[in-house]
Amino acid sequence: MTLVFSFLFVSTFLFSQNERLIIGRTTGKLSIEKKAPIRTFGFTNSLSGQVTLPGSEIDMKVGDSINIDFWNISQGNPVSLYCRDIEFVQRTAENEVMTKKEPVHHMEHGFYSFVAQKAGTYLYYSPENYPFNLQAGMFGVIIIRSKETDVLPAKVLAEVLWCSTEIDPIWHTDAIMGTAYDTSNKPVVLPDFKPQYFLINGQIATKNKGLQVLANKKEAVLLRLVNAGLYGNEIQFPPQAKVRLISGNEKNLTTFSGACKVQLPPGECMELEVFLENVSDQEKIGYHFTDPVSKKISYNAGIPVFY
Repeated sequence: MTLVFSFLFVSTFLFSQNERLIIGRTTGKLSIEKKAPIRTFGFTNSLSGQVTLPGSEIDMKVGDSINIDFWNISQGNPVSLYCRDIEFVQRTAENEVMTKKEPVHHMEHGFYSFVAQKAGTYLYYSPENYPFNLQAGMFGVIIIRSKETDVLPAKVLAEVLWCSTEIDPIWHTDAIMGTAYDTSNKPVVLPDFKPQYFLINGQIATKNKGLQVLANKKEAVLLRLVNAGLYGNEIQFPPQAKVRLISGNEKNLTTFSGACKVQLPPGECMELEVFLENVSDQEKIGYHFTDPVSKKISYNAGIPVFY
């Protein structure tokens, strides 16, 4: 009876366009290569929705406000929503602002809101038991678009999101991910993080099909980069590519031997306008995952520019 009532409640809550339902769950599965699926956590928009990495995307314009009903149906510890660069306001079911933010317990709802103030791409995630929930898959992307129509000087046909993360299969075993519910939110005990899989949009990075359709190489691409992992990302473009920063830390974009290079630390995001007209058809983009301790490259993917 409680489940039916909650479902009817959130269905009503979603009637307005500026209201969103996000469901936190611990029953996701990710197929990597041809091996057995790896268990993941994640955010979805419906009870039947499949967990993806990244999870539920929020797309809005500057000046818009949004109300989020976060329904925690996960079996583990309480969770919540957080974004480093956006202040989430948490409210009670009676719409009263909570002076102290609280995690959301199993089968309960948390109510969040914010106003889109600055255009850009942002990472949001569950900060509880950091970095476990984040690495388990409880993260998503917020896209805030500018109201102006002339932000990009060139015509952009394609928008591409590359959201990176890593997976250590030991962290994804039932013994760890099946931690029993604990009202005290006791941290999950974890072994050292030793990732074996390096992903972009939930797939092995080397399986990325490319940045732009070859037939449209004269058209600019808006590339959104999100580092949802614990390793640093280094993205190196071919020398013939022209790259312009739209949003993000300008210090992360440098020129090296005539080529543009991005250094994207964990948790950071960037938006780039990329011009590929003068790039040869067979060129690749170097996408490196760097160990945060040794500072050495742990994984290197060559992603085709065109497909």
